[in-house]
Amino acid sequence: MPHRKFFSYPFRVYIEDTDAGGIVYHANHLKYMERTRTEWLRAQGIDHYLFSGENNALEASQLTNDQESLLKSSFSFVVHQLQITYHQPAIMDDLLIVTIEAVSCGAASFVLKQRIERDDTINGVVKRVIIATAVVTLACLNGKLKPRRLPDNIRNLVQLALQD
Repeated sequence: MPHRKFFSYPFRVYIEDTDAGGIVYHANHLKYMERTRTEWLRAQGIDHYLFSGENNALEASQLTNDQESLLKSSFSFVVHQLQITYHQPAIMDDLLIVTIEAVSCGAASFVLKQRIERDDTINGVVKRVIIATAVVTLACLNGKLKPRRLPDNIRNLVQLALQD
């Protein structure tokens, strides 16, 4: 299972992402970051949406033993705290790179730094430009929406990323 302190995921800006002026609507930056967090977990072999407790759409017969065990220990993540700074506008057809860096890991939460960037050519030189930066604290909840300890696989993932 790969683990890295930094993870990146690309996004193309489409017209549906922009406002009337052709600039990415501010809330869509949060969507890009959320999707990147999901892809980061998926790249580590963790499908955190599969294990949603009583409302799970999968039949027990479709689950592996490991998945069934995780289903019984239901968890979900919520954004507990978010601080975002917008540096430059992203516009229609930009190819954005959204990154994640692990910052810290607690018993029931972890903190990530995220950046949205784009490569611009300035005077013939390609330069990475920062579009937005954020610090996100994610809390782990049980099936009754109460705080719970991070599952071992998530805690291990974050702790390994912190060591890289």
